[in-house]
Amino acid sequence: PLGIAEGGALYFQVSPFFEWSTPQVERESASGCTRVTTSARGVELEPRTLDQQLLGIPIAGRALAEGERIEIVYGAGSAGARSDPYAEEASRFWCAVDGDGDGTRKLLADSPGGEVKPGPAAMLVATLTSTARAGETARLCVAVLDSRANAVTDCETELELLDVPAGLELPARITLRREDRGRITIEGRVTADGVHRIGVRALVGERTLETRSNPLHASGGPRIWWGDLHGHSSLSDGSGTPEAWFDYARNVAALDLAALTDHDHWGLLFLDEHPELWQRLVDVARAANEPGRFLALPGYEWTSWLVGHRHVVHFGDEAPLLSSMDERYDTQEELREALRPLRSLSIPHHPAGGPMATDWRVAPDAQVEPVVEICSAHGSSEALDSPRVLHSPRPKHFARDALLRGYKLGFIGSGDGHDGHAGLAWKGPHYPTGGLVAVLAEELTRDAVLDAFQKRRVYATSGPRILMRFALGRARMGETLAAADAQADTPLFLQVIAASPLETIEVIAGEEIVALPCRNELEYSASSALVPLQPCEFVYVRLIQLDVGMA
Repeated sequence: PLGIAEGGALYFQVSPFFEWSTPQVERESASGCTRVTTSARGVELEPRTLDQQLLGIPIAGRALAEGERIEIVYGAGSAGARSDPYAEEASRFWCAVDGDGDGTRKLLADSPGGEVKPGPAAMLVATLTSTARAGETARLCVAVLDSRANAVTDCETELELLDVPAGLELPARITLRREDRGRITIEGRVTADGVHRIGVRALVGERTLETRSNPLHASGGPRIWWGDLHGHSSLSDGSGTPEAWFDYARNVAALDLAALTDHDHWGLLFLDEHPELWQRLVDVARAANEPGRFLALPGYEWTSWLVGHRHVVHFGDEAPLLSSMDERYDTQEELREALRPLRSLSIPHHPAGGPMATDWRVAPDAQVEPVVEICSAHGSSEALDSPRVLHSPRPKHFARDALLRGYKLGFIGSGDGHDGHAGLAWKGPHYPTGGLVAVLAEELTRDAVLDAFQKRRVYATSGPRILMRFALGRARMGETLAAADAQADTPLFLQVIAASPLETIEVIAGEEIVALPCRNELEYSASSALVPLQPCEFVYVRLIQLDVGMA
């Protein structure tokens, strides 16, 4: 309403987080050419590119008055403009105003937006329930994706199920209708124990797409639930709406649990300065939750550039935002003390570096920080000798280094995806890896899942749904064993059901690494003696598939 003073400026910014063309006025034939005009006589516009994806439009000649207009045509040249490759609703074109010319600009809350559509169908994803017992129901979710793992929401086809095993009752064909928006979940009955896998084939347009599902293990063993507890939407530095993020998590990636964790103080509008945005995130998570079917949890990323990033996940009824910029919570000790009565977890992630390493000088807390995220879209932080180490690693900051300090930590994976693809960030070409957490719990409830985390009954994968069971003597995954019970004849039990053929399985015991013969196997089971462990030592298993999927 106050217009823009002479010497003030209007700013036009497309999302700086992905692959939009930078607006520019110098070359008509180059991508992102932008035309800026006004009908206000006497107003002179001097647009110029200021930074990546940012165009400044200083106002000269006279002030721009209330009601006068500036028209911005982005992609006005022959080359158009390159859009974000990630499909999303309400993709924002941010406008900001420096009304008085003092160099400080403010974003307009009603900045316009548009929709980015998915590309053509390029792949199928078929996801089976991972664990069940004979007589129970199992779910099969099939989704049609483009080359960037966007859900192709406008397609009709017949899905043909291939090699359906005798122990799993499913129809031979499934009709995918336009109103299904490129994804469908059906239920089948498990009739016999065993490992069940199926294939799916479809003709979409002129392309025949085919895929294999993850394994379903029908047995009396512990149930395994799959989650992605770390991701970002357009409310910080990601793509897509929070509603779309949870929809993808549940109905495309077929996750059992998920938490969207936008940054407390990063992006274009900060959550810690806009409580209505934080409330929206909490409300969306609560609305997405369906007891027994899908556990949606509110969360955020505590973004400290001093001691490392953590995502905070709330399992209780209270869900406050405790910002890393608030002096009451700007250290890891202050954060965890504030979280202690809230039934919440603080989870360090990408601890080895790229973009920020974790300060391991402060010991983690067994109640609030029982686990560390070792694999995500950034790569692996497990150990320097692991495949696909994340960028800019710092020695002595890996998860194994934390164990060598004597810390008791479970390992989890989660996406840290910024593309809206919860649970499937690893399917697109943008990231070297992804991440999932496998939770061993009998029920899919807040109480049971929180208990599993606090008991470290969890493990990490880089995205594939690899089934693992592991024990040392009487100690199950995540537990401690008395030193007197860890003798040379203490049996180590390991069972692996891989998503694709194995390359290696390694047992890491203290600083010893023992390789087990498993190449090209889909399933592996062994019970053998382990070298004696010393007090404060640890043992875990690392496996790598031939396709470089890891757990």
